[in-house]
Amino acid sequence: MTGGTAAPALPLTAVQRRYRQAVLAKLERGTYRLEEVPVCLCGQRGGVTIADHDRYGFPVGVVLCTTCGLARSTPRLAAADLPAFYEDDYHPLHGLQHGPDPDPNAALFRLANGAAILAFLDDLLPPRPLRVADVGCGTGRVLREFAAALDRPVAVVGCDYSAAFVDAGKRAGSDIRHGGPETMMNMAPFDVVILSHVVEHFPEPVADLAAVRALGHSRALFYVEVPGLLSIDHKPEYAYRLDQYLTIAHTFHFTLETLTATMNRAGFGIARGDEYVRSVFIPAPAATPRNDPELAPRILASLNHLERSWPLRARRLYRMTRQRAVAIAKRVLPESAIAALRRVRGR
Repeated sequence: MTGGTAAPALPLTAVQRRYRQAVLAKLERGTYRLEEVPVCLCGQRGGVTIADHDRYGFPVGVVLCTTCGLARSTPRLAAADLPAFYEDDYHPLHGLQHGPDPDPNAALFRLANGAAILAFLDDLLPPRPLRVADVGCGTGRVLREFAAALDRPVAVVGCDYSAAFVDAGKRAGSDIRHGGPETMMNMAPFDVVILSHVVEHFPEPVADLAAVRALGHSRALFYVEVPGLLSIDHKPEYAYRLDQYLTIAHTFHFTLETLTATMNRAGFGIARGDEYVRSVFIPAPAATPRNDPELAPRILASLNHLERSWPLRARRLYRMTRQRAVAIAKRVLPESAIAALRRVRGR
């Protein structure tokens, strides 16, 4: 393992601490390896280092390309070790459900995400029965929510690399395949392909996205959502901090502009998008995008704002105080009292 570890940037549960130690041990033994990524997708070397550890204190860095504005993890977890990491360590390390019997109805990202995705692209959908695929679908909850919110017949299928999540999704009645996009090719082409918080995990995003493109027909809609590097100041789940945003699981860190450039290289054109980043792409001829020389300075200014903004500091303090109060309440109050408080607050 190259580099030293740092203290975690966020409080960890007992399970997260255990899996953090497990990943550290695998890095020390060489079971997991780190690899350098010296060249950006735009072909430029080097850049500005904006981090040297992730939220868990792992020695993975982030470099911002000053030519195109794309941020890449380097060093990062070796691509060859990613399948084992996702099968064994990813979910419990990130506070998600893990084990041989995960709850198929637990939301891995947010509640009602399937309905939110449908609302984002609904006016672009053709008025006929649909075929929908979800890459990295977990237990398939998003697909089930999407289908329930749709006002017409729909056939849905998903894929995921976690065998436990695939089995849980099958028990819930969903068609989930163990593996990557290739496992769903027998049902292609699809009208809609969902990639929600998936692309930032791709080690070779242009090649990986080009493979995903084969799932859709010539007028298919590809919904792509990633954690936006320019929207951290709007996301309390990261405590409005870069160090809580970063994770060893992410290989690239996008803005809408750098995601669009990456999608252009893979053979997609943008239909709509925002900086959160939520976006819809359609198949198009592969193209080399022009670089925006103002993007990297804008990103650096935004990251500097995260550290200096007094309103964001106040939000962090409020969030930390509230989390501590909730933790204390859970330790000292009976479950019936906590349930009553949730009912009062409308939860």
